[in-house]
Amino acid sequence: MEFIRNELQETIRSSAVDFAQNYLKPRVEEIETAEQFPEDLFHIMADMGFLSLSYPESYGGLGAGYLTLSMVLEEIARVSPSAATLLTVCLLPLDAIHLFGTEAQKQKYLVPGIQGAYRGSLAFTEPGTGSDPKQLTTVAKGGNGKYLISGTKRFISNAAYKGPIVVVARDEGADTCTAYIVEKFCKGYSLSKPWDKIGLHGSHVYDVFLDDVEVTKADILGGYGKGFDLLIGTTTYGKLAFSAVFTGIMDGAYDLAVKYAKEKLHRGSPISKFPSMQDKAARVAANTLSSRLMLYKAAEDADTITNDIRRVQASAALVKGYIADLAVETCTMALNMHASYGVTAEYQVERFLRDAVIAPNIEGSADIQRLIAGSYILKSAEHFL
Repeated sequence: MEFIRNELQETIRSSAVDFAQNYLKPRVEEIETAEQFPEDLFHIMADMGFLSLSYPESYGGLGAGYLTLSMVLEEIARVSPSAATLLTVCLLPLDAIHLFGTEAQKQKYLVPGIQGAYRGSLAFTEPGTGSDPKQLTTVAKGGNGKYLISGTKRFISNAAYKGPIVVVARDEGADTCTAYIVEKFCKGYSLSKPWDKIGLHGSHVYDVFLDDVEVTKADILGGYGKGFDLLIGTTTYGKLAFSAVFTGIMDGAYDLAVKYAKEKLHRGSPISKFPSMQDKAARVAANTLSSRLMLYKAAEDADTITNDIRRVQASAALVKGYIADLAVETCTMALNMHASYGVTAEYQVERFLRDAVIAPNIEGSADIQRLIAGSYILKSAEHFL
């Protein structure tokens, strides 16, 4: 299988490379040290159209699709996984509004969001659950077009920035849930200090506390009682985006490992001549290439399959489950190619490994993704591959 970039894809990918090398790379250490992503870089990403790639031109998007978006995220993550992660978490609420919003909601939130007017959030995860809507304790009480939302959401990205947050809350007295668009920092909205994480230091996550936050019928996204459908649809594309980020992480670790092996001398000869180094280099390259091809196939499915959303979901789950574990393995090998130097911050490969270890536990565990994909494969009457 071979993916040949069309002219638009090559132009957009090249712009991502330019941004990563000329804007991001000089400031990677600043992002890591400050544990904050600079506002000016966020607006440059927006101005370059990176928030608009997968959305229709009618809303200000480029209509370039998820395959093109995957290429962009990969190139950015190759230099700064934090930057690519920030871009991805900004896209999650935009995807929800694009896929499930009313025309009024799209005009109010999607159009300015694509332009980088705010950093939005998606809030489902809670202290007691990350996937089962029946276990939600955040509840929306009320009726007759007005609701009060109370509860705690966990590991929420962009929670400290103004803008909309899509909150999924359990319907009072029912096992169903509903998504609502809430303005951050409204009455009853507060948050914790950011969680300390092992990696992705430029993208913070918080606990969000909702205390009788008032919403109306107009704030419901995707229909009353349809919150889980919205979550499944939205996270399908989130899995693809995060898979692109972690493929880029592998690529970045590959770059560092190959460079080190070629330049490091042992008794006057580069260690790249050692069979053990050649073996590791081949495995790092194979893992990265296979991940990219799987990702591109799943992204192509998302762009072209319109009559079988379950297949698209299975493709996204399959690639997420595969890449999540492989990213950790690949970055570990890349670090080991540096020997003792690999654990030092000076050689940077340790940062890629710290970022990679988050992969199996973000946007659904790797184990669950394999179950989702496997269930579809065994139930489908068609050949999946």
